[in-house]
Amino acid sequence: MLNHPIAIIPGDGVGPELTCQAVKLFRALEAFTSLRSSVPNVHFELHMLEACGASIDRCGDPLPQELLKEAMQCRAVLFGNIGAKKYQSLPIRQRPERALTELRRAFQVCTNLRPVKLTRALKAFSPLKESIIKNGFDILVVRDVSSGMLANEHYAGTGAEGREASDLEYYSETAIAKTAGYAFRRARGRRGKVTSLDKANVLASGVLWREKVVELSASYPDVRLENRYVDAAAMDVIREPDAFDVILTSNAYGDIIADELTQLTGTPCLFGSAELAADGRGLYTPNQLHHPNENLAGTGTVCPICIFSAIAMLLRYSLNELELGRRVDSACQTMIDSRFATEELCLPGDTLLTTEQMGDKLCEILLGMTAD
Repeated sequence: MLNHPIAIIPGDGVGPELTCQAVKLFRALEAFTSLRSSVPNVHFELHMLEACGASIDRCGDPLPQELLKEAMQCRAVLFGNIGAKKYQSLPIRQRPERALTELRRAFQVCTNLRPVKLTRALKAFSPLKESIIKNGFDILVVRDVSSGMLANEHYAGTGAEGREASDLEYYSETAIAKTAGYAFRRARGRRGKVTSLDKANVLASGVLWREKVVELSASYPDVRLENRYVDAAAMDVIREPDAFDVILTSNAYGDIIADELTQLTGTPCLFGSAELAADGRGLYTPNQLHHPNENLAGTGTVCPICIFSAIAMLLRYSLNELELGRRVDSACQTMIDSRFATEELCLPGDTLLTTEQMGDKLCEILLGMTAD
């Protein structure tokens, strides 16, 4: 039997409700492997860590050293939700978000994968015209998270012209190559196209980014590379989203364009997110890591498919459980196609379920899969 150690941080707001369903899914996956000859038996060794807001309330620290050490013994960390309004007045290092930034450093994550998909069944949620989304779209954003202005040197002070600030947009070819390699490899299993976004027309870091990506593309002759300026591409994903397959870009640009794309679907609560280290370990979260509606906490109406999608990514990328990841994705799609929904995301005619009932239904669908 394979044993997989996983840390789970429920976090704040709707996080505990989501991770409750995550635990349920992990146990259902164990049961599934015990019943199927096509996959080896697995056990998920779950470490529940009381970090983020709960830890601030307890000891004033969002990630005490003992919790960090426990997380580092695991292959992956799964978050439920981070942040609440009541912590926003705290100094930055004392806020719940510091738990994530500390784990990023400790795990040495370098690449963020953000899948964004609009199927025909969900087109009614998109703000785009029917003529634009008639075919839906399926895009994977591959974003560096190790460098760029979000991860490098920050300065704030006072100078001759009053208050001043700067943020260093630094990139090395090693950092670029790590994330670009992920993009090219992921494209091979999709439609074989990578669109790399930069500002090579005005930024030295953009020139280096483009040159290194072009250089690396020679090792992937089966993948078509397209280089675009990020501002033009930000318009084109609205005008013609199905023309994109894998989008490769830097830290700050990826942060923006991934959020733009999820809002174009109108269903951000359906997607997961992965932050991967070179050794395969990773941090996994719902796409909406900071859920915008704190009033949903405790109501049983939040949609848990986002955390199920994050678990599917965790299975594939950190545990190499490719078949289990595929099965979870398939079960999620069956839920959507069968029009099971919570109040957070529903259309007329949908079968309304609570968060807990959605978790039960997904596990039922998973355990009912009989093909070996």
